[in-house]
Amino acid sequence: VVLPVLLLSASGDFGQLIWRELASILGVALLVVALAFCCCSLRHTCCEGMFNLPEPAPLVPPLCKNSQKTISVQRVLLIYNPNAGKRQAELILNGVVLPGLRKRGIDCDVVATERVGHACEIGMTSDLRSYQAAVTLGGDGTFHELVNGILARKDGQRVAVSLIPLGTGNGLSATLRQNMQRRGEEVSVWSELDSVLEWSLERIAGGRLASVDLLEVEVMNKRLVAVMQVYVGLLAELDLVAEPLRWMGPARFDLTSVWMILRKQAHPLECKLTFADGTSHACNLSCIGASVGLCQHFDDKLRAVPQAQLDDGLVEFSSISSDASVDQLMAGFLKLARGAHTEDQAIWESKQVTAVELRFERPGLFNVDGEVLEHDGLLRLRVLPGMMEMLVGKEEAESAAPAEDARHTAPWGADRKRWRMLALYALGCMANQAMWIGFAPIEAEVMDTFGASSTWVNLLSLVFMIVYLPANFPASYAMDVLGCRHALIIGATLQTVGALIRCVKPAAPGSAYLVMAGQTLAALGQPFFTDMPPKIAVDWFPPYQRVMADTIASLSMPIGAALGFVLPSAFGLQNMLYVHLIWTSAALLLILFCFNSSPSRPPSPESSHQHAGKSFGKELQAALCNGRLWCLICSFACGLGSFNTLSTLAAQLVGPFGFNSDAASAFGVACTVGGVVGAAVMSVIVGLTGKHKPVLATCCVNCVIFSALATLTVVYLGNSSRGFTLLLVAFAGLGFSATPLMPISFEAAVVVGHPTGEGTLAGLCMSGGQVLGITQTLLIGELLQRNRATTAWMLSGGLFVVALLAVCLFNPKKEAFTLPDERSECDSHSEEPSSSA
Repeated sequence: VVLPVLLLSASGDFGQLIWRELASILGVALLVVALAFCCCSLRHTCCEGMFNLPEPAPLVPPLCKNSQKTISVQRVLLIYNPNAGKRQAELILNGVVLPGLRKRGIDCDVVATERVGHACEIGMTSDLRSYQAAVTLGGDGTFHELVNGILARKDGQRVAVSLIPLGTGNGLSATLRQNMQRRGEEVSVWSELDSVLEWSLERIAGGRLASVDLLEVEVMNKRLVAVMQVYVGLLAELDLVAEPLRWMGPARFDLTSVWMILRKQAHPLECKLTFADGTSHACNLSCIGASVGLCQHFDDKLRAVPQAQLDDGLVEFSSISSDASVDQLMAGFLKLARGAHTEDQAIWESKQVTAVELRFERPGLFNVDGEVLEHDGLLRLRVLPGMMEMLVGKEEAESAAPAEDARHTAPWGADRKRWRMLALYALGCMANQAMWIGFAPIEAEVMDTFGASSTWVNLLSLVFMIVYLPANFPASYAMDVLGCRHALIIGATLQTVGALIRCVKPAAPGSAYLVMAGQTLAALGQPFFTDMPPKIAVDWFPPYQRVMADTIASLSMPIGAALGFVLPSAFGLQNMLYVHLIWTSAALLLILFCFNSSPSRPPSPESSHQHAGKSFGKELQAALCNGRLWCLICSFACGLGSFNTLSTLAAQLVGPFGFNSDAASAFGVACTVGGVVGAAVMSVIVGLTGKHKPVLATCCVNCVIFSALATLTVVYLGNSSRGFTLLLVAFAGLGFSATPLMPISFEAAVVVGHPTGEGTLAGLCMSGGQVLGITQTLLIGELLQRNRATTAWMLSGGLFVVALLAVCLFNPKKEAFTLPDERSECDSHSEEPSSSA
């Protein structure tokens, strides 16, 4: 891929025209071949791991037995790690945990850990007779230490245990909490910290007990117990490799996992497996990693062993084959969160056993519940059934049943038609964007044909921004109340009628008013498309695909705009109008006859928010009272407004410096290609990390940089071969940086703006962008008419700076807010503990 890109960049330096054209053609051909080769090489990753994900593994409750044993919890020993919770454990302890326990009538003695292994010492030496339970506030490692300390006591004292998760992994709490059952996706503790803390406190106060299994590990003549998992190979080394990247948070494990998959280091193992019926089986394996565990989860977002239960007397021995290709391993890694990787036996093999003996070629490392230890080449592991009494919640106790009886496929899931619905939406949206921008690249021809001024030509594009404001809220209402199908039919009908009116008379001075009328109708249909991405993502796609669906839907806008740049140069003014009519008519017919009202089954257990007409006004009012949402709207509006200005006036901005309409079209295409790549890259980053604010800030910084590069290029280099190349890079960089702002902002708005409808939230974001876009377009257009092109370029990227400042003020922590009732206006919303804790 790098070689053809370098060839395309250097093509402008060739002296003769024939060599420049040959270099360009060769570069494009090589680039197409390289991209096709990459897609073919990563076909499993793209198809199975990203776009066509298998259904989640059957859901299995965390417990198989309901002992119905309870105790009255009146006093607990609470051990907390001050470094947990991103060093805010003490703040969470004093602000939430202790008041919550007192509210439930529970006294608490608190001890802070001071070093590694301190929780084990506390569990081993403390007098437990006056406590009903011992609780940890921290990560899985702190809980592991406490359990090992209690089991190592010489006096045999035992007490029920529980944990309040504040670590990086939190695998045990994820298995108990069963987010896939509740929400349709695995989510981090930090994305729902308030509800996790409440759930933990209720488990402690409820006093329900479950006797869960432990895993005894014998190594180098020593014994210890594992609460969750024992890892070898890649899975064991992951913590060590990721440690230098701790500043990245949980995302460091994703990054290092990819690196270690690419390395694909094989680990030969001699295994002896003992099954529940007492039989044994010996085998030799070549794997890149293996685990022996009790939990369903490796961490709170990886449902790696979906059939495991905590009290069934069995342990899951799983191995990752070294014979699988890197492409297959990457696809399996992407399917881990939903447990769908277990269907591919060529990659992942799992067996239920009671004991495991592992022999290695040489001494090495293994990992027990996150603690990295050394082995001498031999590990013996066996299940200790019902060895530990743990406090569990009401849901866990009531759902308890053997896996073979309770295993069930979720009643929700991805509809196979969802991609078709997205494609139909994209077809109509691209047509609308092509109509919006179609006159800008051929401004001179439009002025000559219609006998109009430059201001009138700009108005053909500006009318989309002007009309958007009054049309926005009816469009949002239609989406949130009537649904996607009816909203798309209305929007497609408006733009088709507009395209038809533009073609009633051939392009001539007398048809100028018809063209403007047609543009206005198409502009009325615009918000029915531009507000749709988050709505269609929520209605049709499961949670783990919504960022991608939102991104693809949003990408249809710049792609349509790029086609709008190319069509007038390829067909001319009159034929372009006919192409728009055919395009919009086809989109209307396909939406009318092929777009379904709703999927065959809900995409997630959280049924989509049903909006009644009477609540629409209250939801809008609640959104307008949300300060965090306003920061996001300001950032989005500034970024979109400046990007729209550069798109609308691209030909006029580069024209005074010697660039023709063909060059303007090339810049538009470069902007679109960069936007596609940028949206794909940034959506993957957000999908893996869940971090909206850092990605938005990065995009805004890049927008400022590339806007400055474009300004300096046109001012100092002009229409030279190097100037054309740098300006092409600048437009591509602007597309790469600005295009992801839309889908990521939409997803962030849905998070911070719940329960307001998705269409309404997108409409608020888009409205701000249109207002600022109109203002900046008129201002820069006036400067261009006064031959102040340099000043216009300096102002063109000004809003990107404001967007960056607004992102810095944006607080993305997740918080649900209550709809205001008739008696209150903008009620102040109570603050919850920061997810950054």
